[in-house]
Amino acid sequence: MTALASSRPADHPILRRVLHAIHLGREQGFHFPGNFLAVSFDHVAPAGSITTIKGAPLRADGGADPVGLNVLADLALAASIRAALQRDTRLATVNLQLQLTGAACEGPLRAVSHFHGFLRDTAGQQAIASVSIRSGEREIALGSGTFMVLDLPAGTRAPVLRAIDLPADADWAGVALPEPGGLDEGDAAIYAQALKALHAGGIENFSEAFWGFRTRTSAQGASGTLRNGAHLGNRVGHVQGGVLLAFAQATAQAALPGDWPVGSVTAGFVSPGEGEQLRARSRVMHRGRTTAVVRTEITGVERRRVLEVLTTHSLRKGDTGRN
Repeated sequence: MTALASSRPADHPILRRVLHAIHLGREQGFHFPGNFLAVSFDHVAPAGSITTIKGAPLRADGGADPVGLNVLADLALAASIRAALQRDTRLATVNLQLQLTGAACEGPLRAVSHFHGFLRDTAGQQAIASVSIRSGEREIALGSGTFMVLDLPAGTRAPVLRAIDLPADADWAGVALPEPGGLDEGDAAIYAQALKALHAGGIENFSEAFWGFRTRTSAQGASGTLRNGAHLGNRVGHVQGGVLLAFAQATAQAALPGDWPVGSVTAGFVSPGEGEQLRARSRVMHRGRTTAVVRTEITGVERRRVLEVLTTHSLRKGDTGRN
């Protein structure tokens, strides 16, 4: 991997991206996970919002990085809703469904989302949207979600949803990046987490080490832990919804052998992702010859329930019987 002890931290490709994401957060008020993954709002409209992701790595098997995919789905759904609102707001995810097709990725992911109006006769205003995510000509996933429309907390900036590009390798010299020694407490913690992840996993395993999901198989399923931090947070300091969903998905995947990939995700968001450490517990509810169902619960501060997720899994072709 590129040496960490280079003359300038920005000479390292991962650290450049971390500093660039911090810079974008200062400039447009958006959260770190979205900026680090280079989520680009290429066209924002109630019908046909186009959101792309330019910084999520592909897995060795050709699949999409789960954090990147789930963050993209969450933000793309919200983008079409924001375009339909008449004021600056905060959107809180109420529920999200995602059907994966199993298609291999060919490159950057592109999401097209549509606003479908509001739930009727509800005490709180809830907006509905749908999304289709493609890689090249292949549809990777399709889904839908409902979001509660909330007022912005005092002192919180409205995000600027705009198109962005990651600079090419030869163009970084002209990009103004913040100096690591001048970062505030939250940004310094993000930078420290990146350094720790690079030392632990290098570039090849950076994503896994950086997000910090820890899972362990148990007799009835699996358990997981996630140490909270600024690198995971949304604009109000809670763990970003797509990151939460990826954590649940990783724990559910650990409850079954590797030849049972996740096929669909149905999630209900119960409370904000708060606390020093979040915990996940997955239980296998059904495992047949070719399909399985896993229920996952994430809890946060004082063991308060944060997220309820039901995932379906399908046995890969070529494998037979019960394992």
